[in-house]
Amino acid sequence: MDYPHYEKYSKNDKRKTFYEKIGVFFQNTKRIMKIANKPDRKEYFLIFKICGIGLLVLGALSYVIQLIWTIIRTVLKIG
Repeated sequence: MDYPHYEKYSKNDKRKTFYEKIGVFFQNTKRIMKIANKPDRKEYFLIFKICGIGLLVLGALSYVIQLIWTIIRTVLKIG
């Protein structure tokens, strides 16, 4: 596969007009879509597991923080 040269996508030229910047953006997007691929079933379930573990960790962490805050409020009789 022949990839485009990166000199065309240089960010050094600050004198580009708004429309030229949009054109470069779409060229970059097209280049990325050309080399990107859809994840297979195994990768999809790996991502799903990682997100699920992240949700469980955040939920447990918020539960522990809420439990500690409730104990502190009960001991200090705040609110």
